Amino acid sequence: MKLLWITHRRLSELSSTSRVGVASALEARGWNVEFMSPDGDYRVERSSKIGMGHRSFTRSVSSTLRAMELDSFSVAIVEWTGVEGASEILTGANLPWIIMDRSPPVARGFVGWFQRKQYARAWDIARENGSGRAVKSEYMASSQHWDGASSTVPAGVDLSAFEMATMNEKPLIVCHGSIDRSRELHRLAKMGMNLLLFGEGNDSQRLSKLTKVEGVGEVASRLARADIGVLHLPNRDVWRHASPLKVAEYAAAGLPVVSSEVSGLEQYRNQEWLTLIPLGDDIACKTALDALCDLPIGERQRLGALARAEAERSMTWKRCTESLNEMLLGVKR
Repeated sequence: MKLLWITHRRLSELSSTSRVGVASALEARGWNVEFMSPDGDYRVERSSKIGMGHRSFTRSVSSTLRAMELDSFSVAIVEWTGVEGASEILTGANLPWIIMDRSPPVARGFVGWFQRKQYARAWDIARENGSGRAVKSEYMASSQHWDGASSTVPAGVDLSAFEMATMNEKPLIVCHGSIDRSRELHRLAKMGMNLLLFGEGNDSQRLSKLTKVEGVGEVASRLARADIGVLHLPNRDVWRHASPLKVAEYAAAGLPVVSSEVSGLEQYRNQEWLTLIPLGDDIACKTALDALCDLPIGERQRLGALARAEAERSMTWKRCTESLNEMLLGVKR
């Protein structure tokens, strides 16, 4: 079974960890996954100029698909950014395809307005021509009208890549991933805690004046040297869609976690290792972090062991892709 996955993301980027994890789990089930991306099996381009990214990507996807032999594929996954360029050609080739939505637009201003128009257009096309949908959380699923086949694919983790954190006498709080301005991480950095941020984004210079900031790189070893994982998101409805990969990685590393309350974490609400706080609530975030920092090292280790056990039980990519695999088998040709 051969699957074509169309994405605007580079597979080498930190933001593609989920894509690689999902693809690996599907391949373990017998799928042969080939990517169409800026650095994938089939190369497509996406301009970095403001306002030109979506148009250039759409055109590149369309022209690349027209030159391909699509008969060998059983089904395609098309991320919402690629739907406008791919739908007509895939449908004309009688190749079933599903829309994959793991990240609605989060930008503000004119750029955000324009992206939301593109996003709505992609979903309209998918409702008309798509064979199914895969979304990141139940909240995201409920936000879009859909009558066809559907799958929820939460964030997962490759447990083999992570070792248990040993903890420090002086607790280190860690936050990693995107450090774009849209995440408003300056609010977390201003809390005056022993905090490490690492990742990539356009806010790194400002944040480095407030706390320790490191670039992208090895994740597991840095988490193993930390004590507490934090995910503090702005109070905007778009963030409620999340099923955060970072929380799964914190849990895999055996860290207790403080996280904004998002749809993908609802199932863990009553677990000791996780403290959920309202979106954008700085006071609740600092209070929860202070409480964990004040715990004896042995208690933090106990909570971390509970987090790791939950990751082993429910957060593997194999577990998280079960419904996606079933849906793909149901719609493939």
